[in-house]
Amino acid sequence: MRIRTGLFTVLATLVIAGLSMAQSALAQELTGTWQGKLQVDPKTAMTIQFVFAKKPDGSYSAVLNSPDNDAIKNMAADSVAVKAGAVTVKVAALSGEFDGNLGAGSLSGQWKQPGSTLPLALTPYQKPVMSKASVDTLTGTWTGPLTTPGGTLTFVAKLQPDGKGDMQGSLFVPEQGVTLPMQSVEFADGKLTFKIAPVNGTFEGTLTNGAFNGLWRQGGQPPAGLPVVLKKGEYVAKVVVLKMPTDAFGKVAGTWNGDLHATGPQGPVTIPVILRFDKKYLHPRTECRHLNR
Repeated sequence: MRIRTGLFTVLATLVIAGLSMAQSALAQELTGTWQGKLQVDPKTAMTIQFVFAKKPDGSYSAVLNSPDNDAIKNMAADSVAVKAGAVTVKVAALSGEFDGNLGAGSLSGQWKQPGSTLPLALTPYQKPVMSKASVDTLTGTWTGPLTTPGGTLTFVAKLQPDGKGDMQGSLFVPEQGVTLPMQSVEFADGKLTFKIAPVNGTFEGTLTNGAFNGLWRQGGQPPAGLPVVLKKGEYVAKVVVLKMPTDAFGKVAGTWNGDLHATGPQGPVTIPVILRFDKKYLHPRTECRHLNR
């Protein structure tokens, strides 16, 4: 009896220890950021992130993000259930639920919303850390044309280190006189991505022969993206040469201000315009400071 009792005690201890180790491994595996692509339709894939945190009582909380959609940002889950490797996350704000199974370094399952069930596989995610070589490559001004159905615009992207190991920047569009800050600047494996939150825009480009060959989308549109090629170099404003006698030019030399009134897709627009006639070069320089709708 003593031998059997002792053996039972040893086996029970081993089982409890094994369960404890399994639960500990699960906690270590689940805590953190998990990312995957949700194929919304044949042409559109949305990046999904679940950020899991373990509470003092041993349960979990989660936050849902989508780097591709500003409307889905730090959206708290209403409940997170974890049992024997099965994970269920409910997000009432989206009337959605994720059901998946944790194993082999992945969290595979389905995202469900009324009338829709889509496969979603998540893996642990860590933001790429930029090397000094990458920082040196990106730092500076990158310019290139964007051809839209309404005409051609110029992109002037300025990138610089933020002092914290990441990059920051801005996007200037001379034709509209607009300068907007960048968010989520990432560069890994020769691929640059950044977001322009105020216009829900995203640029994705690959570095090839010293230029970023990429695509621009706003609000995910158009799905195929608009091609943009950004090359390193300072932006040079377009100069319109004006030929006239020196005495006549002297009458217009200086700075002139006015408003350009036009009709845009969303109604009337007013564009403040500044004309600068420079005596030194005997030609005018034009600027469009900003666009008011």
